[in-house]
Amino acid sequence: MDPHDWGRALALALTRLAEQIAPEGSDDIHTLLVGRDLHLKISDEPAGVTIRVSAENVANPG
Repeated sequence: MDPHDWGRALALALTRLAEQIAPEGSDDIHTLLVGRDLHLKISDEPAGVTIRVSAENVANPG
């Protein structure tokens, strides 16, 4: 697998996570990931590698 594919896959996973936790109408959704503990799971699938990213809420981010 090309290392650039890993970067693109991780960027997409982080963007999708940010979209899920963002309140509707948020301007900069990526700042919502700052100060959060993120969990990364990489799975080998028949069609390729799946990257899953999840976040836990932090009581007082930043």
